[in-house]
Amino acid sequence: MQIGVRICQKMEKDASDVVKPEQKSYRNPPPPDNRSFPWLVICHGQEGQRQTFYDISEDRRHTKIIPDMCNKWICATSCREWLFVEDQDSGDCSLWNPASLEKIRLPPAEDLVFSCCFLSSSPSDPQSHVLLVDMGEDVIAYCRPGEDAFKRHKVEPHINCAAMFKGQIFLLLKYCELAVVNVENSELRIRALGNKGVNWSNPGGIPTSRRYLISSGEDLLVVQEMIYALPKGRVYGFKVFRMNFAEGTGEELKSIGDRAIFLSAHGGISCSPKDSRVKNNAIYFLQLGDEHIGMYDLEDQSISKVSPCSNIGYRSLYLRWIML
Repeated sequence: MQIGVRICQKMEKDASDVVKPEQKSYRNPPPPDNRSFPWLVICHGQEGQRQTFYDISEDRRHTKIIPDMCNKWICATSCREWLFVEDQDSGDCSLWNPASLEKIRLPPAEDLVFSCCFLSSSPSDPQSHVLLVDMGEDVIAYCRPGEDAFKRHKVEPHINCAAMFKGQIFLLLKYCELAVVNVENSELRIRALGNKGVNWSNPGGIPTSRRYLISSGEDLLVVQEMIYALPKGRVYGFKVFRMNFAEGTGEELKSIGDRAIFLSAHGGISCSPKDSRVKNNAIYFLQLGDEHIGMYDLEDQSISKVSPCSNIGYRSLYLRWIML
């Protein structure tokens, strides 16, 4: 099953590569954009036909039925203005701009199970590439908008996570080795940056961890989520490391200052939530089987809970933080 936000109701397929805003009826657009922190997007209702945008700062919910998000898997991209959408019936893929309502056709993703989508530059750039990262199969698929198929590149060793930082795509590989991805002359190349050793060890009795690669202002961070064996999936806490490219090491941070980090099964976002009630120096996270948002305070290492939509049935797999 493809990773993403699943929403239902089918849209008609347009034959052109770009769908102009005036060609569609948008009775219920997404909430306003230009916020300093992300929306939590929740699909729910019968077969997930509704989309609720949860504002964690104001504890407010905006429930919509948005035609271009119906019956789609939705994936945020590295370019805030664009979302990757895939029709669950036809398999048609496109980039969709919620502000301009423009749509750019892409080739089908087929059997890719991806959690990251990167744009090498603006889709209007003829040299722009769309890159999808399938961490289960350790594959990066890439194409230019308008091409008929995605090319595939097998990555070795295993991909732990990926992020775009200062215009470059970084991978965190097995054994915590950093690598950078480039597309040159329509060929994908991966250059290992090395790793001189970071203490990734968990406290005693905490056997499992998951890592996220996060672009955070001027820093590239690795967030380590430490997980109890029992109860399954329960979060113990977090460690945050700042990568030092000159020395090839990671420095553990006790504070991320005025920033907050938002994590889901699909990756993470870091931002400075100005003029809001979002807590700084904190990590907001989602747990499998838990209908609450967890908040980890880096200062006192405590965990508290926020209830986004206690009257809505959903699963954490279908939740995603999205900047609009």
